[in-house]
Amino acid sequence: MAEEATIKWSELKKSLQESDQKELINLLHDLYKKSADNRRYITARYAKTEDESKILEAYRKKVINAYYTPRGAASRPQYLVAKQAINDYSEASGNIKGIMDLALTLVENIMKYIHEFSGIDEASYVGGSDMMEKFCELARTEEGQNFYPYFRDRLHKLYRKSENSPYVIGDNLQYYISNLVDDIAEQDDDFCEEDVQDN
Repeated sequence: MAEEATIKWSELKKSLQESDQKELINLLHDLYKKSADNRRYITARYAKTEDESKILEAYRKKVINAYYTPRGAASRPQYLVAKQAINDYSEASGNIKGIMDLALTLVENIMKYIHEFSGIDEASYVGGSDMMEKFCELARTEEGQNFYPYFRDRLHKLYRKSENSPYVIGDNLQYYISNLVDDIAEQDDDFCEEDVQDN
């Protein structure tokens, strides 16, 4: 297979530094028009604060659609598509609450898919645990701890739905979530004892 023709970043960077502002804006405009992924990424990077929720929602749809398309469940789950959407959002926005939200959305959809179809592909199976670990790492940061109350109910539902799972991913999720709660929740938080409230 022939290698794709590219130039080294150092050479490209030099050319870009020699370009004027109008030329760079035209380049960004062309990239923006070229694909929906580019539009999401550029918008997330440069959006105003009041538009953040719309941007997050666009990435959330991408994550959900990797497992559940608008017409129903995907015939083949696409973990790497969902993971890439989260990575793109993370790089473009740096919004820790949004990154946590997308990571948890992905894990929720993996568990939903497992329960509905009694199985899932290996990438999702392994990736779901990895994404839960990433969520917990962010939640332990000084900024992330502020968002625990916001995510608590979703974590609790996920914890309960992971009980008695026939797959190891259920045990992994319970391990990560219970350790997180032990580390950052208030002492009187009865997280593991309370019953899940389904809507």
